[in-house]
Formats: sequence, C-alpha cells, structure tokens
Amino acid sequence: MIHRSVCRAALSVLMVTALGISACSPAPKGAASGTAKTPAINAEALNRIVDASFGGQGTCLTLTDRATGREVYVYGSNTTCMRPLPPCSTFKIANSLIGLDEGVIKPYEVIKWDGKPQTVKSWEIDANLETAFKRSMVPWFQRVARQIGHDTYAKRLKAIDYGSADPAGPVDQFWLGPEVGGGLTISTRQQTDFLNRLYTGRLSTNPMTTATVAKIMIDETRGASVMSGKTGTCSSIADGSRNVGWWVGRLNSPERDLVFAVSMEGQNALPGRELQIRLKSAFAKAGLWPQS
Repeated sequence: MIHRSVCRAALSVLMVTALGISACSPAPKGAASGTAKTPAINAEALNRIVDASFGGQGTCLTLTDRATGREVYVYGSNTTCMRPLPPCSTFKIANSLIGLDEGVIKPYEVIKWDGKPQTVKSWEIDANLETAFKRSMVPWFQRVARQIGHDTYAKRLKAIDYGSADPAGPVDQFWLGPEVGGGLTISTRQQTDFLNRLYTGRLSTNPMTTATVAKIMIDETRGASVMSGKTGTCSSIADGSRNVGWWVGRLNSPERDLVFAVSMEGQNALPGRELQIRLKSAFAKAGLWPQS
C-alpha cells in the first residue's frame, strides 16, 4: 500500500505542473519576496488598441495578476463590468469541474455520439472531456448536466462561489441565457475572480479535478507564452434581440501571469470566437503576447 503522504506529494506535483503554481508560492494576496517586479501594463496604449478593435459601450475587459489577485487593468465602466450576464459556453469550465468532482465525467472516458444530427457537424463524434471542451460540444455537456441534476448544481455552484450560483431553468440549459429559460448569471469581474481562484488552487474542488480542467483549457502556445481559455456566445435577454460574447482565461508569459475576461453585450455584440481573435491581436500589439 502506498503511504498517504506519497499520494499527497504526487498530487501536489500534478497541480504544480498543470496550474503553474510554484511550490513556494506565497498566499495569493501577498507579494512574492525576492522576485522581479511584474512590468506595469501601459493602460493608455491598451485602451487605444481595444477601442480600435472591439471596445465601446457594452464592452468590459479585466486583467488580474494571478499571484497577487489584484486587478491590474480594466476597460469599461464599473456598471458594465459588474453587470450580471449569462455565462454561455464559458460555463463549460465550471461544468467540467463539477462533473469530474461528482464522478459523472471521467477524464479520458469517451461518451458515444447518439447518432442524431447536430447543428454543428463537428459534434457528430464520440468524444472525451478534452475533445468536447475544445469543440464546445453543447449536447455532450447537456447529457452530463442531466446526470448531475439541479440539487447538486445548486450545492456545488454555491461552494465554488460561481456568479449568482442559481441554476434556475432547464437543468441542461440554465447557463445559456433567458431566451431558453436559463437564470444563471456572472459578471465579467466575477469571471476573473473565479479563474484566479481556479489557477491558485483555491476552489473547493479536488486538486486532481482542478489540474485536469486547467490542462484542457490550454488554447495556444507561442514560444514560452501560453494562452488558456474558453469562448461563449448566447442571447442576453429573453426575446433574443441582444447577445453576449465571452472570452475568458489565462495569459502566462515569462513576464506576467494574468487571468482575464472580456465580455461584449448588445444588439451587435461580437461572438466569443471573434473576441478571442481580436483580444489575442490586442494583447500582441500591446506587447503582452507574442506576435503570431
């Protein structure tokens, strides 16, 4: 039998590798001693870049330093950045955490496609968690949601302090906005807070679960810099006349380790995948992310 302390040590190594947490990291709110100061972000320059690319009324972008938990940049008014919005497909981050912790999802288990035609052709496959997450396979996660159930969601959303923590509406659509009867909401600032707690190992989830989700969130690597995240798009009001687009995640480079969230809400809001492209470009122009 393997001694428990050996198991805990192995689990710690996995979390350090997946989350990028130093084994000697200080408390998230404290400043690291004996380390180089993180370069300041040129807010004026980044404001101009965001304005030219996707900014304006209804847009919020927040950047938080992972090590300190401090917001180091914000674009948009406090009202916009604190506005409750449906999380849309960004909820797949929390859904994956809950599904894994509850044993409904196994990290490498393949769930069979039921053979029914899907609105997106790439969803018509057998898929494990990583494939379903990266392809944003709605039916895959809806099947998981029906197994988890309302009562468990209510308990677990409260435990991880996710947005409004209210899974009101259909159990397999409550994150997709009021047009389909979904009542769960989260603000842009709440998104960055949630992600910061994920990446600093401060969620009430199993460390193995947290490490697995952090791994599947990796989106692109450029040199020594890694971008992780999840997009989302859905209607923000019941009649479907306004939408919200999301791109939330982490930018980890040799100079900085940031969690970020960008939202755009309105009649002409950009979809999440377009925000993803534009924010990557904005980060590159601002010197936060390598040029492609």
